[in-house]
Amino acid sequence: MKSKIVTILFVIVALILGASFFLSKHFSRDTESSASRAKVVTPKPLDDESSDSDTSYKNNFQAEQFDTFIDLLPSETLINSLTIDLNNDGLDDEVIVVRKTGEPYFSIIPGIYNPDTNVYERLKEIPTKISKTRTFSYSVMDVTGEHKTSLIYQGVEDDGTSVMEIFIAKTQDGNLELLNIGDFHSDDTIFIQQVERSESYELSLSKGESFSVWVYKSDKENIGSNQIQEEYKWNPAVQKYELSKVVHVTAKKLVANELSRIQDGTVETFADFLNGLWYKTTNSGSEIRYIYFDYDKKEVILVTGETQEVYEWDDSKLRHNGIYLSTVNSTITNLHRRFDVALVNVDEIKITIRDELNIIINETNRWDGQYKKLSLQSSFDNPASETQKNEYEVELDKSLAWSTADSVYSITIHDSVYSFKADSTVETGIYSFMKIGSYNVIQFKSDSENSLLAPSYALEFGSKTITETVKRKTVEKIVTDYDTITFTPVKIMPTTCFTTEGRTFTFTRNAD
Repeated sequence: MKSKIVTILFVIVALILGASFFLSKHFSRDTESSASRAKVVTPKPLDDESSDSDTSYKNNFQAEQFDTFIDLLPSETLINSLTIDLNNDGLDDEVIVVRKTGEPYFSIIPGIYNPDTNVYERLKEIPTKISKTRTFSYSVMDVTGEHKTSLIYQGVEDDGTSVMEIFIAKTQDGNLELLNIGDFHSDDTIFIQQVERSESYELSLSKGESFSVWVYKSDKENIGSNQIQEEYKWNPAVQKYELSKVVHVTAKKLVANELSRIQDGTVETFADFLNGLWYKTTNSGSEIRYIYFDYDKKEVILVTGETQEVYEWDDSKLRHNGIYLSTVNSTITNLHRRFDVALVNVDEIKITIRDELNIIINETNRWDGQYKKLSLQSSFDNPASETQKNEYEVELDKSLAWSTADSVYSITIHDSVYSFKADSTVETGIYSFMKIGSYNVIQFKSDSENSLLAPSYALEFGSKTITETVKRKTVEKIVTDYDTITFTPVKIMPTTCFTTEGRTFTFTRNAD
């Protein structure tokens, strides 16, 4: 009897010890898993809640992580992290982007994984002058063709300067660091020209061709040249990208390239160019004649005074420098008109109309002639669009004046009249707003012959960082700053704009 009691007690003690061990391990795992890790703050402007914006943000920040293995300092807020093999040792390293307390710009911090200590060791940080997430991206690529990972970041600084920097991991004096092999700045575009590499390279049997970096910038020194195109190539001897070619491109050549794009051999491209409202440059009488092309609705509308004729866009045939359109009057179905459209310039066409009737209609010839594209969106799309102000016009009209940070320049915009001040010089004139593609543009017409301003500027609000408390944690969020606006000089094309020479102004709303 006693032996049975002893056995039962022994079993009970064993069960208690086993349960205690299980609970302690379970609690330990729970504690470890619940240890706080820095989270990625996903900055998103309050005025942009579309899914397209979400997709764009995710594309800019590839391989987004929600944990960081690099220890953050108390003054650092994690913006994004990227897991890559920086030093080509077959182990995953990490590169994080942070914003430091009191600093508006991003800093890039690489971390190399040490398998001996299981710690991600921080390397020297890379400072930037970029503060907007929408204009910042970073990625990795073998740009040299030597099967070595390069870290690339690019974006737009607050003053409108485009920047790209390329880094590669190197061991110097026994210490691993990221060496800058390419540092590019421009007032226009910077991109990496990728080329197809051999199958031998893909199988890691040989090196591949290095990628060139192209830098487009405005040419402000040479008369007759509007753009400089610089090609930089990798020089393995000095471990640096060096200038290889410089091309001066005139506006005439740029226009030729645009004309070539319009005439790519497809009806859709040419029709997309035609879409919109065109006005006849030479008119008999006081009434201006307009022609409106709408390829999506398959319509061509002729407008003069209070009269309009609607034609159904029946058929299209391309020719060497234009297009033939066969149309049918929507009211008089036996009235067929053929539009012969010839391309003259990126914003100009020549139209000749022929009626397929056995009678002479003298009125037809009045439509023949040169036409220019009207930049403003047509009232056929939205009758209220001409009277409805966009947010840029509303915000600029709210304040009496906007000034640059050094107070050298200031501008007042109100009721279609502007006043621009540069030191002691004051310029006045009229202005108008328009939408060109995805750009919000303001155009100026000075009262004087020599204007201090460029004819057209693309507008963009600034951004600012605010802090919010989410689930008892303080996070940063970047929102639109309606008190700061940048004027970037642009040349207007039929469906888009591109940056041209001239001063970029960043204005701040004056306190009323």
